[in-house]
Amino acid sequence: MEFTEYINLHKEKVYKTITSYIPNREPKEHYSWVRDYTDRQGKYGRPGYLLLWCELYGGKVENAILPAATMQASEDWVLTHDDWEDDNMVRRGKPTLHILAGEYFAVNAGDAMHMVNWKIAHDTALKLGTTIGNRFYDKFYDILIVTAEGQYYDMRLTNVVKDVRNFTLEEYYKAIAAKAGYYSIYGPMQLGAIVAGQKDSELDKIREYGYPLGVAFQMKDDILDCISDEKTLGKTIGTDVYEGVKTAILWHFVHNANESDLKKVEKIYAKERKDKSPEEVKYVIDMFKEYNSIDFARQKMEEFGNLAVEKFEQNTKHIPESSIKEIARNSVGYAIKRTK
Repeated sequence: MEFTEYINLHKEKVYKTITSYIPNREPKEHYSWVRDYTDRQGKYGRPGYLLLWCELYGGKVENAILPAATMQASEDWVLTHDDWEDDNMVRRGKPTLHILAGEYFAVNAGDAMHMVNWKIAHDTALKLGTTIGNRFYDKFYDILIVTAEGQYYDMRLTNVVKDVRNFTLEEYYKAIAAKAGYYSIYGPMQLGAIVAGQKDSELDKIREYGYPLGVAFQMKDDILDCISDEKTLGKTIGTDVYEGVKTAILWHFVHNANESDLKKVEKIYAKERKDKSPEEVKYVIDMFKEYNSIDFARQKMEEFGNLAVEKFEQNTKHIPESSIKEIARNSVGYAIKRTK
């Protein structure tokens, strides 16, 4: 069974659990905005990892549905705020919430979903019992606080470090590991292991393969932003160029382009998002392709991905082979093989 098939086995239960927590009362329009991203239903990769790793460590999937809803609900409000901060135009195949509802209502809806999220997290902790529940709650809090730190690093690189020549690969890795790696990959895995009753020593083993996998996961996002299309990806293409995001792709281009091409790209990156034309964004992406900068990022992604696979095999030797372990093994590869 593929990881996506595993996710689809449980997706409806997780979705219905989340929607059961969203109030159905006045003001109706407000609550329609609150549940807008929830109703669109994303890929559910994060709750998928939580559920799968719970089973991998001998836990029961039914005990992980509410914890998985906690994880997915966080994505539904984080993205509402993230899309507004980054001025994204498309999310999950539709206009972003701040475009549909306006900035004030969208941010307020995200705040409300945030509050719903902590109610789900609270009930999860109670259901899991004092010891496991407290560990789950503390880990979930840590995942979100580190994600906010990662968003700070990312926004600083984007909005403060304007000079495309003035950033390092290390700064890029630091930002994506905090913003995406922990939140999207090994944090959910660790939460699943906690639900299954595993100790902190096992969580450390998960991080050893989850960290490089998380970096590879975000690098795949950066690559897809350049080579995919809006219909497949479900969001705006060329977003990183529009926003001025510093990526490994840009870093490679800066260090390999001739001065003339570099200055042209610099000029485009220096503009505000609203002033960049689709033609200019396409030009930058074409330059990335011409200088093999996307291939460079793909190579680095594969290096991180291969390290994750190697560490997974080393750190799960004590877990007997099973259909669940095989799905987990395949899911490690899924993060970099996905097309959206």
